[in-house]
Amino acid sequence: LAPDRDMLRKSEILRALRASAASDLLAPPPTENQLLYDVIHYDLDIGLKPDQTLSRIEGSVRMTSVALAAGLAAVDIDAADALQITGVTDGAGNDLEWTENSDILTVALAAIPGLGDTFAIEITYRASGMTIGGGLFFSWDDAIPIVYSLSQPWAARGWWPCKDQPDDKATFDLAFSVPENLTAASNGLLVETTPETRWNAPYVRWHWRESYPMSTYLASVAATIYTRIDDWFYTPEGDTMPVTHYVYPALEAAARVDLDIAASSLEFFSEIFCMYPFLAEKYGIATCPFGGGMEHQTLTSYGSMLIRGDHFYDWIYVHELAHQWFGDLITCKNWVHIWLNEGFASYAEALWFEHLEGPERLKSYLEQQDHPWAWEGPILRDPDNTDPWYYFDNVVYDKASWVLHMLRHVMGDEVFFTTLRDYCADPRYRYSNVETADFRAICEAHHGASLGWFFNPWLTRDDRLSYRWSYAAYEIGGALNLTIAVDQVQDSLYAMPVDFRIVASSGPFDTTLWIDDRHEEFHVSLDAGDAVLDVIFDPGHWVLCDKTAVTTGVPQVPAAAFLDQNVPNPFNPTTTIRFGLPSASRVSLRVYDIRGSLVAVLAARPYDSGNHGVAWDGTNARGEPVSSGNYFAK
Repeated sequence: LAPDRDMLRKSEILRALRASAASDLLAPPPTENQLLYDVIHYDLDIGLKPDQTLSRIEGSVRMTSVALAAGLAAVDIDAADALQITGVTDGAGNDLEWTENSDILTVALAAIPGLGDTFAIEITYRASGMTIGGGLFFSWDDAIPIVYSLSQPWAARGWWPCKDQPDDKATFDLAFSVPENLTAASNGLLVETTPETRWNAPYVRWHWRESYPMSTYLASVAATIYTRIDDWFYTPEGDTMPVTHYVYPALEAAARVDLDIAASSLEFFSEIFCMYPFLAEKYGIATCPFGGGMEHQTLTSYGSMLIRGDHFYDWIYVHELAHQWFGDLITCKNWVHIWLNEGFASYAEALWFEHLEGPERLKSYLEQQDHPWAWEGPILRDPDNTDPWYYFDNVVYDKASWVLHMLRHVMGDEVFFTTLRDYCADPRYRYSNVETADFRAICEAHHGASLGWFFNPWLTRDDRLSYRWSYAAYEIGGALNLTIAVDQVQDSLYAMPVDFRIVASSGPFDTTLWIDDRHEEFHVSLDAGDAVLDVIFDPGHWVLCDKTAVTTGVPQVPAAAFLDQNVPNPFNPTTTIRFGLPSASRVSLRVYDIRGSLVAVLAARPYDSGNHGVAWDGTNARGEPVSSGNYFAK
């Protein structure tokens, strides 16, 4: 059986748990000293020695930084206890003094840089183990070694010394030396491969260069025996970019099927967000032995179990691709605002399927993301929480996706998508970092009014919006009056616009009602002689809420017989087909397939006057499940 969404989310959350093995559970803030310098470039050169008894690494990291304050005499660098530091120099071969304390390597500078001056520090180190520092992993498929990294949220420090904060982006040179039969894939473009000898064995050094700024947790390596699959992405302006996938040889045939959406999904997201932000380099995936995916910049690490040859996990593929915009191009400043990464990528899943299949698929997809039993706490995370799982709770994925969905309806499609494009293009945020206030500000600028009434409750509260509602239609003053009554049931009130569809004998029409009080009543006038056949609460499924329809004691007898749209539609596993009768009648309700063949008889008996609903569980007259497709009720 395929793992469900929550299980795969848990696979992603394991990154945080692994990271906690090498550091304090509390999300580690920068030291005061780390606020005084900015890393602008890392040069990593790491040898990897897979061994089923005890794997090892040896490496060097050269950090080039800028002083943000005068008088900087020393520098704090994140380095987990798993790393054995063997030397520190100024990059020119001159030794520097250093001390270690609680995962912090403090290096005394030989010369104090002035404000704005650059300086270099080079660190050599080694480590051993099957898991190194919670971020680098050695695995085997029979006798074939597989090496991969997963550093989110704060485990980059576990396998290479760095300033391990998401808001300090830098460019990178990444060189990984591996046994000569392996391929070592990483971020950016491949500069060169060079044969060498390591541990008295033939090795190849794979040198990659990431020229776009990148957070430390996005730097990666994936090394094993790979088959390379090449494709191309063509922009409307005529530019081309390589799409390069690294997959296990046994998965090549299935991967060629599953990954054939690469170019089309790049085209779609480039249209609705902005042009793919790393166009001068590449995009692709590298298969690794874990569930879920990790959005490493330009080369997503992708669970090998997701490659099946049937597009079953396309939702994960497009989720990780969308992270190239939301998470990689624009990165949350700290883990409190992780919803700006994960919520956007999760809503991108829904947008992809809406693009392929239309608005009904969007509705059904959002229904799949509505599972409040899996959500803990508000979307904005608590900075003082001591549980690393907490920062990647499902609430920052799927409830945050719903927040963007609702925001889209509040702003309207044209303004919402223009806002997203301008957000991605804004030089303040592009290849940089954001907080929630930044995104809210650009939304309000486009919306033309404050959105505090929306952002504040939806991001900071963890209660469930719940409505009870009813309607009644009656003649008064020579006209037909429709009264819609709505109560909010939860303790604290929300303010939301809610759509209603009124199905009248003269035809259906929509209206939007602003609901912000405990009890509200709305009156809609219709022409004399008209009749209200039905009222549908939030027909477009734009509000994350529970809604319960209640009767009012006023008879609701349709003026004419009608057959309404089934709800939900599409559905899985059941749907309700609704109809109304002006007087007691014998009813025949049947379901046909697209060829006109009878599939099931749902009703063949007398019914009283009024509104009725009959459930269909998607089976035929023999109780067998029918295939997916279009069906008609008569």
